[in-house]
Amino acid sequence: MFTRRRTRGIKYQVTAPPTDSDSPSPVRGQKVKTKYTLWLNGFPEDTPSAQKIDSSKGPFGDKPFEFFAGVSQVIKGWDLTILDMKVGEERKLVIPAVLGYGEKGAGGQIPGGSTLYFKVELAEIGPAPSLNADQKKWLEDNPL
Repeated sequence: MFTRRRTRGIKYQVTAPPTDSDSPSPVRGQKVKTKYTLWLNGFPEDTPSAQKIDSSKGPFGDKPFEFFAGVSQVIKGWDLTILDMKVGEERKLVIPAVLGYGEKGAGGQIPGGSTLYFKVELAEIGPAPSLNADQKKWLEDNPL
């Protein structure tokens, strides 16, 4: 069963609980490592038309994807979701186009207006960020 985030339209289902339910969630500017797979048209267990587009899981093992959370290095749907997760937690996400790649699409593989279907795990969070004045100002001026 999917839960809808009230304000943004992201649907998600927790498929594995966090490693430690008392662990913190990442904060904006904190480095995170994730594992993921992206499909278009739905999840493969739900529809034969699901089309795998990208994955951190390759034929020779996982290659976690690293980024700084909440600072627009990834699509907005990911920033919003990752900041709400804990280490070890896995979710299925349904991200509307407006929080994904919008009407332009991406890389020739993702058509404009596409809903994105992800399986994502928050594998690791780095140490709390030590932000300078310019970085703090940027976060204030660029809310999610």
